[in-house]
Amino acid sequence: MPSLSAEVLLDDGSKEGGALSARGRAKDELQAKRANKAVDQILAIQGQSAQEADELGFIARLLIQATMPHRKPLGHEWSRTNGHLSMHMMAPSAVGLPYGSYARLLLVWITTQAVRNKFRMEHGYISEQDALRLEFGESLSGFMSELGLRATGGENGTITALREQMTRLFSTAVTATVTEYQEHTGQVVNRIGGSMVAEKTELWWDTRHPSQTTLWCSHVELSPKFFTLITERPVPLDTRVLRFIKKSPMALDVYCWATYRVSYLARDTVIPWRSLMTQIGASYANTPQGRRDFKRRFLDALDKVGMVWPELDITPTDKGLLLKRCAPHVRRKGVPPQE
Repeated sequence: MPSLSAEVLLDDGSKEGGALSARGRAKDELQAKRANKAVDQILAIQGQSAQEADELGFIARLLIQATMPHRKPLGHEWSRTNGHLSMHMMAPSAVGLPYGSYARLLLVWITTQAVRNKFRMEHGYISEQDALRLEFGESLSGFMSELGLRATGGENGTITALREQMTRLFSTAVTATVTEYQEHTGQVVNRIGGSMVAEKTELWWDTRHPSQTTLWCSHVELSPKFFTLITERPVPLDTRVLRFIKKSPMALDVYCWATYRVSYLARDTVIPWRSLMTQIGASYANTPQGRRDFKRRFLDALDKVGMVWPELDITPTDKGLLLKRCAPHVRRKGVPPQE
């Protein structure tokens, strides 16, 4: 894993000649400020657990075992395979499938809120119908801050991008298929289950004034089957790590995958590159060049994860990743009933 150094955190070009121009100094000062902020984030993550920092999040196991697209897909259907499990996503052609970092951050937020609601429901604090309803808050900027995003307007701003991913995600249907072989009968069984992500969504935010509160609360009502899917043995995460690597969907996938995988690792294991390619949502061509590109991008993402999780013991080999036992990044200690 990479060491905590300015070389890792900065992308400095070489400096030519003598005195730096005012523009060059300003650029260097900005880079140094960003590097110092990154160092502070890393030290905070390493110095305090997610539970202690009140930064405990969750993600559904299914959406780690088989992930969403990294980039905007051409069609409106998407499939990933991981061993006996296949995950299929389908969205209206006029809307499209969710993809990228924002969709992943949304799914973590949704899963986290659903897990907390399930805790409250099981302890008699709220009804089953109330548990399915997730409220985004009174202002768009407030919700985006929870995701670690800054609200910016315009066609290419973060507001437009987030609303698009919300529309895509809440319009999507997810199907999971598990194939099992019955030794005593010799039969192959396909267990198929699926549902829409949402029953209903209402977004009342003013995108021109993202900090302004509204009279009505923006919310989503999850479908009961999807609620069950994401709250059944969810994987705990540190949301500070997600904010640190939020610009890279590959890094988000690698962190979630590694957190889940080491949680049940019984012995040192080599994970083949081909298996990772069919599981992770990066649609690289199944060619020698495509496999090399996937491996390079995966290892770049692993370096980012290693900066905040130096105890993660993974060694790349020609055949795959050698994964050794280590403590999970977030230990399971129950679900906090946060309000």
